[in-house]
Amino acid sequence: MKRLFCSMLVCFFGISVVGAQNVAPINPNASKEARALLNYLYKISAQKKTLSGIHNVIGRMSENVDDLYKITGKYPAIWGGDFGFADSTHDIDNIKYRPLLVPEIKKQFANGAIVVMTYHQANPVMGEPTPFEGGVISKLTDQQWKELLTPGTPLYKKWCAQMDLLAAKLKELQEAKIPVIFRPYHEMNGDWFWWGGRKGSNGFIALWNQLYDYYTNHHHLNNLLWAWTSDKPKLGVEDFFPGIDKVDLLGCDIYPQKDVEEVYPQEWYDRMHKLAGGKPLALTENSILPTLQQLKKQPWVWFMLWSEKSFKLNKTEDIKTVFNSKAVITRDEIKPIYKNRK
Repeated sequence: MKRLFCSMLVCFFGISVVGAQNVAPINPNASKEARALLNYLYKISAQKKTLSGIHNVIGRMSENVDDLYKITGKYPAIWGGDFGFADSTHDIDNIKYRPLLVPEIKKQFANGAIVVMTYHQANPVMGEPTPFEGGVISKLTDQQWKELLTPGTPLYKKWCAQMDLLAAKLKELQEAKIPVIFRPYHEMNGDWFWWGGRKGSNGFIALWNQLYDYYTNHHHLNNLLWAWTSDKPKLGVEDFFPGIDKVDLLGCDIYPQKDVEEVYPQEWYDRMHKLAGGKPLALTENSILPTLQQLKKQPWVWFMLWSEKSFKLNKTEDIKTVFNSKAVITRDEIKPIYKNRK
């Protein structure tokens, strides 16, 4: 049966047998839509092409997608979104907009977009709504961290309640047969977010495994592809990697460093490429667009510009050049990934 399934993938998607053997999601019960999406990403990776994308804050939904269209005449292939964490004092991430999220994702998916979801989760000690600095950017004590990872404790229950809210939205998408590339707890090799900077088996990796188990075995969310996405992949990023069998995709968030001209060192790409072990590798947050020459040397499976910052830091002509390149895929160029897609 496994051989037959791999043969079908080869025929339908036109990828090699080697690629087909590596295409199974880490969740053995992953939906057919999630499997098809992962297979498509393997295909793009093998072709050394890059899907275009942009993140959209929950308070402005798809304004950034529309702004890109106004500039380039094309929509990005990837629609990125977030679940929010704040109140009206930081309205772009206001949790009051959550009821609008699923309808917007359904619209974007119907239009052909691939969905990537980020979650800037509030520190579970504080709960939500919370400010970004002092709430998402905050610390847990070692004792609080231990409690968070201990089922049945008050802090663990608070964490579960937060994750249940997001799970309810993801279940709505699952019922609509919409797969989601899910990138929880990003930039974990940094020490700014409350989940970051903790090495070892009882550190970040334990939290990653706890969430995967909770969403997969408790909530039965089978429409997710699990994307592990670090901050700048400097030496030591490997200490936060849960293992090749615990992730579907890898990626990293890269922004310019102060007083450093080179934005995308080849060393970083090579390190992540080695860590990926053949799994799709993405540029999961960026502000400066990589040039076409850089994409040739570093063929990320996608890039995701970070909201309005992208328009301030890139020249209009450079945006047009990248989005109109044959090496970069926009929404109109995505061939049907799912057999039931209209």
